[in-house]
Amino acid sequence: MSLCSVCGHPVEGGVAHAFVCGACREARPAFDRARAAGHFRGLLRDQIHQYKYAQALWLKRDLADLLCGCLSAHFDAAAVDAVVPVPLHPVRLRERSFNQSAALAQELSRRIGRRFDGESLVRVRKTQSQTLFDAARRRLNTRGAFAVARPEWVAQRRVLLVDDVMTTGATLSECARMLKKAGAYTVWAVAVARG
Repeated sequence: MSLCSVCGHPVEGGVAHAFVCGACREARPAFDRARAAGHFRGLLRDQIHQYKYAQALWLKRDLADLLCGCLSAHFDAAAVDAVVPVPLHPVRLRERSFNQSAALAQELSRRIGRRFDGESLVRVRKTQSQTLFDAARRRLNTRGAFAVARPEWVAQRRVLLVDDVMTTGATLSECARMLKKAGAYTVWAVAVARG
């Protein structure tokens, strides 16, 4: 299956060259490349919902297996300097009691032997849920929602950004924009599922 070379969105038909989808041409994401392990539907959707909202933490290992496979297929894990999760706002973190992306990123970093960095990227503004927004509104909703608290930890490094679900890529792109503004050399993004 062919994919957009930037966001990893599946492309219908065979494409023998580096292809950039219309969404990435219209609003180029800040990340260098993003990929997801699967589609956000069926059993995978159910597992992510159980993990995220019902604290089915035993699913972390299975979801991390998917992330590892995706990483192996699309990236060079040895080139990663730091594994960074998409942060939750403190209010959302209290509501949920854990950051699902941070738990996955920590497990992934342990498996690939790379530094986990859960402190550099922070969420400074609580955003509305992205679920009902189109791509343009998602970009506006996330603009200015993140900051880098420790730029010296990301400057001149290759960062692997981790999230559970990627839909339009707006959240990952805004995180990547801030990481690059702080001096990150490369920002790759990986998610368990693509919405």
